[in-house]
Amino acid sequence: MKTLETLLKMKIETKDFTGAKVEISPDFRIAVQSINENGVHIIVHPLNHNGDTLDLLVKGNTLSPI
Repeated sequence: MKTLETLLKMKIETKDFTGAKVEISPDFRIAVQSINENGVHIIVHPLNHNGDTLDLLVKGNTLSPI
């Protein structure tokens, strides 16, 4: 299972202004899936790139994998 830390360390390949290949961190999408008495169910996914999607439950400042 991927961790949030591993997902956030993800790098993608792109090109800089000279056309040279460089690796950068992608932007990430966080989307609320549901809200209930247990907390807020969210997903985290790299925006516009292939990659893992994490399902997490947020309760206060605590994140728990689902």
